[in-house]
Amino acid sequence: MPESDKKRYFNGLAADWDNLPRMDGSDEKVRRYVAQSAAGAPSRILDVGCGTGILLAALLERLPEVECVVEVDFAIEMLRQNAYNLSDRRVSRVCADALRLPAASGSFDLVLCFGILPHLSDGAAALAEFLRVLQPGGALTVGHLAGSKELNAFHGSLDGPVSKDVLLPSDELARALGKAGAVRIHAEEDPGWYFVRAEKPAA
Repeated sequence: MPESDKKRYFNGLAADWDNLPRMDGSDEKVRRYVAQSAAGAPSRILDVGCGTGILLAALLERLPEVECVVEVDFAIEMLRQNAYNLSDRRVSRVCADALRLPAASGSFDLVLCFGILPHLSDGAAALAEFLRVLQPGGALTVGHLAGSKELNAFHGSLDGPVSKDVLLPSDELARALGKAGAVRIHAEEDPGWYFVRAEKPAA
């Protein structure tokens, strides 16, 4: 599916995104994802595929001393809604492709990938790019509000450009991260929950 079709799709949903039906316990799961991701009190954070900013309030509450959070999305309308939802001097927003991040290598100590990985055209390239922008010893976390079977069934039930988007089971994603060079990989998956954490090798 051409990227332009997905971009139009997500731009078209942006205004109503926060009013769409949400999975049971989603607020609690967001806080859980943020808590597990924020171990070690990271100070420079990249939120890839941030959408309207589902993680931001929990992230800033959890890490009041954070230096910066960079919100990245390829859909400009999602970013506009994101900025409308929460204004904070520590937060900046960039419209960019997740496979070609406009950031120097080693720029961040935490990369968040929440709810976006299945929508990317090249998962292996995405993982390599996320690891590139991490500083040595930094962490990448991947999270979803559903397990892979649930999420893939949901996507398959939709019309439009995300109907064939597939999330790997967490153990398969863990193996892919290992092949990409990540270390200290932890994966967990249950109905209603998906979390994978990996680190860039220390220098």
